[in-house]
Amino acid sequence: MYSIIKEYIDDYRSEIPIEWDNTDIREAASTLAGVTRIEAENVIAALIANKSIKKSDMDEIRYAKDRLFSDISGLEKTNVDENVKDVGGLAGLKKWLNEKKELLTPEKRDKLKAKGLQPPRGILLVGVPGCGKSLSAKSISANWKLPLYRLDFATVQGSYVGQSEQQLKDALTTAENVSPCILWIDEIEKGLSGAGGSNDGGVSTRMVGQFLFWLQECKKQVFVVATANDVSMLPSELLRRGRFDELFFIDLPTSDERRDIISLYMRKYLNLDFIGPFADKIVELTDGFTGADLESTVRDLTYRSIANSNFVLNEENIITAFNNVVPLSQTSPEKIEAIRDWGKERAVPASGKPIGGEELSQKKNGPKTRKVLV
Repeated sequence: MYSIIKEYIDDYRSEIPIEWDNTDIREAASTLAGVTRIEAENVIAALIANKSIKKSDMDEIRYAKDRLFSDISGLEKTNVDENVKDVGGLAGLKKWLNEKKELLTPEKRDKLKAKGLQPPRGILLVGVPGCGKSLSAKSISANWKLPLYRLDFATVQGSYVGQSEQQLKDALTTAENVSPCILWIDEIEKGLSGAGGSNDGGVSTRMVGQFLFWLQECKKQVFVVATANDVSMLPSELLRRGRFDELFFIDLPTSDERRDIISLYMRKYLNLDFIGPFADKIVELTDGFTGADLESTVRDLTYRSIANSNFVLNEENIITAFNNVVPLSQTSPEKIEAIRDWGKERAVPASGKPIGGEELSQKKNGPKTRKVLV
């Protein structure tokens, strides 16, 4: 693909301004891997028709690849908003991802290949529901400027002998064809929970083996982001060291993370600066909230402010909105503690801090009751 693009572009260097160097051409060739020669030439021809080829045109190469593979059997293309680049908290996960992003450049990939190493293969995100696992997958796609494809293990399972395995193979092969990309497997435990049992005739066990073999042997630039809520359902084969590049645990947000999350959504939805003593009060009030709890509360305030012209967005109404929320940490405290206990011994904290470092206030001071204000 590199020679095809280089030859095509070099023919026009004396006629139009071309900013691309060999590194850019290599990146374009990597992006267009899996398309036919004619399709690749058509994409480059569209750029040449604009009378110039700029560095920024690399985004158009990615969009063109998306359009060519917009209807893929077994995979669902997920559109990613640029706004999801910023995710509150998760400093440890962000640092790890920033380091691995550097390994995706053509130059670094060549160095990895020379040492017999593969590019990063993927991560497994486990932890408390509603704390940013799925959002993290979208954020990686936006920050790395790679298309996001969602694979649902439950949908590839068929009713005929061998059908599930074949459909999974087809989906993974397609992921290789659309590479470079992010392959998001949401709630992976639901599709593989039957591994080791006999209820499905061993289908789940074979699918686990098939997926892990592909994960280990895949040579294409497919970065897998698998998420799981119910860690007890995960097959042990999936958790062995070396299957994924890393296993991260996403916990309830700490006070600093809650401040970041609320500030992000206050700016996004209400165009407000979340600072000062009032912000401190809200951060303390939301101890035990998940990221989803925080976003939905700010979003509901936005709905009310738009729908009702008489609604005043003052401190009292904001406090009332947060007081009306009963978070998961209060409705299922035993479940949260069980998930945390599992993560402490098996995963790296995505926050960069010890798991459960900030104990819930109800554990320290007894159950916290929320006064519902109307």
